[in-house]
Amino acid sequence: MTEKLYYQDAYATKFTAKVLECTEDKHGYKVVLDRTLFYPEGGGQPADMGTLGGVNVLDVHEKNDIITHTTDKPLEVGAEVEGEIDWERRFDLMQNHSGEHILSGVICGKYGCDNVGFHMGKEIITIDLNTKIPDEDLPWLEEKANEAIWTNAPVGIRYPSKEELDALEYRSKKELEGQVRIVNVGEYDCCACCGTHVKLAGEIGQIKIIGAQNYKGGTRLELLCGKRALQDYRKKNDVANEAGRLLSVPGVKADSAVKNLLAERDELIQTLNQLKWKYFTQKAEQVAEGTENILFFGDGLNSKDMTHFADLLLKKGAKRTAVFSKNGEGFAFVLLSTEKDARTFADEMKEPFGCKGGGKPDAVQGRVSAEKKELMAFFEGKGFLIEE
Repeated sequence: MTEKLYYQDAYATKFTAKVLECTEDKHGYKVVLDRTLFYPEGGGQPADMGTLGGVNVLDVHEKNDIITHTTDKPLEVGAEVEGEIDWERRFDLMQNHSGEHILSGVICGKYGCDNVGFHMGKEIITIDLNTKIPDEDLPWLEEKANEAIWTNAPVGIRYPSKEELDALEYRSKKELEGQVRIVNVGEYDCCACCGTHVKLAGEIGQIKIIGAQNYKGGTRLELLCGKRALQDYRKKNDVANEAGRLLSVPGVKADSAVKNLLAERDELIQTLNQLKWKYFTQKAEQVAEGTENILFFGDGLNSKDMTHFADLLLKKGAKRTAVFSKNGEGFAFVLLSTEKDARTFADEMKEPFGCKGGGKPDAVQGRVSAEKKELMAFFEGKGFLIEE
């Protein structure tokens, strides 16, 4: 059994220990000590990182009360070594784990639900709850959780007797046997937990819900606490201010300015479409009656534009129409046909032009990597009249 120093003092960063085992595997070296400050991955909390006897600790796991450290270099069995955990990482995990407890406690207390999933990722924390939380409730839940920070609620840890545990109302994701470790945060939460936590809720700094979605019949929340929440706010504030600068408004009004800009854009797109389609109608009217095969080249046309124009040409009496529009290094195209299978043309363009696309016998869309003059020569050889 490895002595768990992190339970004695979650704020300690250095310790000494004796190397009991060191074996090599494909992931590095597996080191077992008589005692350790390194928290092993478990309960949704990632493992601590740091150094041990001058080598790097890459991962930490526990099995049958034995904690194994994965290191990048070997350590001598029997040696006394000094270990040091990455404190910035540890404190970040403590802030976010304690913050998650408080928010989960507030939510489960309000809805009578359970926290059925918890994961502390590199970027965000996720909480899975087996109830649907209305979006309009999220601000209240977030504020209630932060109330624990504002009042600097104490975070207590205890190991109640079986009798005390039976009489205690606490959260747990599974049935527990043996000694149970209870983490209590004032009136906000009481939960069985094996992780490391802050001593006072004020150390968390802030609890911020940044996302919510329906998940397996319940709700998945995305959460940030402490320094992560501050960094997220700083990034979003910078983005809002830069957007405001570009739009010549204060950052807090950037959303309204963007809405106005999008409305103006939609009006311009509508006007542009009207002008384009008017132009297509005029071009179609200029095509001589009885022209069966028509090739047209344009710029900046989307697939809807090309299909509309090609269809107008068919209505004019054409039997086959090919509309191309410059697209990067090549051309996008639409082929419509009332007689010959349009897919035949696409197949014939594969080898010389790297044609990609497909469709039905009467309509094909795709793109080619070719020069305009090469395409003109190809279609002229098939009896197409070129329009520009």
